[in-house]
Amino acid sequence: MEAVPDDRFVVFALTEQPQPALPETVEEDAQSCPTYQAARRFRRAYHAAVRDCIIRFVGTAGGGD
Repeated sequence: MEAVPDDRFVVFALTEQPQPALPETVEEDAQSCPTYQAARRFRRAYHAAVRDCIIRFVGTAGGGD
């Protein structure tokens, strides 16, 4: 049976790269959050202290028939 991760929002800190690269090489996992609001609070605090961040949803996609 395949293990499915819990639905969560992950904040990724962007590393500085001289040239465009694949997301896996420029994004560093900074924090996992249970809600989007918590991820935004973390991103605001982390961005002010360190560097640019992005939020990605990790989990099963909803919708569809």
